[in-house]
Amino acid sequence: MEALGINPIYLIAQILNFLLIWFLLSRLVFPRVLRALEERRALIEKGLEDAKAAEQLRASMQAERQRILEEALAERQRIVAEAVRQAEQQRAQILSEARTEAQRILEVAREEAERERERILGELRTQIAALALAAAHRVVSDALDESRHRRLIQEFFTVVPSKVLEELRGLKGDRVEVISAIPLQEEEKQNLRKELSDRLELAGDVIFRVDPTILGGLVIRVGDRIVDGSVRTRMEGLRATLMG
Repeated sequence: MEALGINPIYLIAQILNFLLIWFLLSRLVFPRVLRALEERRALIEKGLEDAKAAEQLRASMQAERQRILEEALAERQRIVAEAVRQAEQQRAQILSEARTEAQRILEVAREEAERERERILGELRTQIAALALAAAHRVVSDALDESRHRRLIQEFFTVVPSKVLEELRGLKGDRVEVISAIPLQEEEKQNLRKELSDRLELAGDVIFRVDPTILGGLVIRVGDRIVDGSVRTRMEGLRATLMG
């Protein structure tokens, strides 16, 4: 070995030193290094697991956020739809109430106009009677008393010729309507009801209506049947007779 340039003693010392160092490393250093590496590996694995868990948690939170947003959007749409529906209902109700109120106002106005019309026509009846009485007094010089003239005026507006009334005999009517040129007094209405009940089989009440265009007399409507005893019709018949 000396021929090879190797000192045996020095070689043995180096081997012993190596073995000693290896022993010390294996006993003191390597376990700590390995333990540190293992701890590092475990820490890295834990970090990876934590990162994976964090990613899963983030994905779960994102899904939960999306679900909450979708539910909020659906709730918003439901609230808006419900508000629109309620608004439409309120609009329809307001329009209906407005139409009802407008109809009521119109009906009240018609009733007031009808009452005013009948009041004016009632006053006209008094004026007609006064003018007729004044004219009669001038013509006959008080030969006829005032009660006779008033009776003639009353008959002009309320009496239907007997031959016309005979057309009513035996008729049946659920609705009987009497049309006069001026408003009839309550006593005149009662007399007409009695006279009609003697000729008709009345199933309902008698309705009275005013139409100044008939001039005088009465028009009686029983169902679809009309008995015309108006002055206008009598004058038209007289004119047709004269012209014929």
